[in-house]
Amino acid sequence: MIGGILQKRLGHGVKIGHSGRQKISRPFYGPHLLSSVYGLWILMTDLIVFDKDGVILDLEATWLPVARAVAHYTASRIPDDWEGDIGGVELLAAIGVDEAAGQIDSRGIFAAGSFADIRSCWQKMLPNHMIKLDQDDRYKQEVQILVDRHGRNQTVPKGEVEAPLRQLHKDGYQLAILTNDSESSAKRNMQDIGVLDLFCTVVGADSGFGSKPGPHGFLHCCQIAGVTPAASIMVGDTMADYGAAIAAKAGDFICIADSIDNRPHQDIHHENVIGRIDQLPALMARRSLR
Repeated sequence: MIGGILQKRLGHGVKIGHSGRQKISRPFYGPHLLSSVYGLWILMTDLIVFDKDGVILDLEATWLPVARAVAHYTASRIPDDWEGDIGGVELLAAIGVDEAAGQIDSRGIFAAGSFADIRSCWQKMLPNHMIKLDQDDRYKQEVQILVDRHGRNQTVPKGEVEAPLRQLHKDGYQLAILTNDSESSAKRNMQDIGVLDLFCTVVGADSGFGSKPGPHGFLHCCQIAGVTPAASIMVGDTMADYGAAIAAKAGDFICIADSIDNRPHQDIHHENVIGRIDQLPALMARRSLR
């Protein structure tokens, strides 16, 4: 390597040494490119912001039972005198869930939106004289019971996630969660899989910063971490995640997808597409040597 060994990044700077001797150590601000004494330019990233479902968690294994239960309960609240033909299956399909196939479309409302988005979609399909899903206390209480019953202690990680997350944390990156799920649900999920301690903040759609693709949740993560958006990257799988990164002017976007063709937008670079986050530490190591 040019000039010796690139050593572990610390805080807001980087140390480049030869035989363990420090050559440079300074904070950086602005464009987040640090020039070494050897003329090597290094792209700096301090904060990695993760979406939750479909990235850290297996979306279908964790949430399909919840989606089914809530949709069929919602259909059960349709007044008997309505002549429409809408049931749980149709409500699920409208938000990107194929109940028969047991699949959730990563581009659908369930995967990419918040529960407020789901309620809004369903309300438009239901009779005018039905309860208002976002206002009826009984409905909201019953939905919460169903979420707790079918989702509690049912968190399923998307492959091996604890080891790569701990490696990234050990490598000096700050980590955060930005999800369109609720903050409490996200924290419970992370606690279930034993990684909650790794995140400097967990931001949900109900945390007061809006939902993705708005930028404010991402910007709040940056504020908590004490870094700029240019020194931060978003790791996600949906257009909402990508949109949030673009809106917040994030340093980059890493896509979790089964193939390049499944990335949510064609402008996402091919080399930024990985199948699971167990590939992320190696990708970040390669990026640091560009």
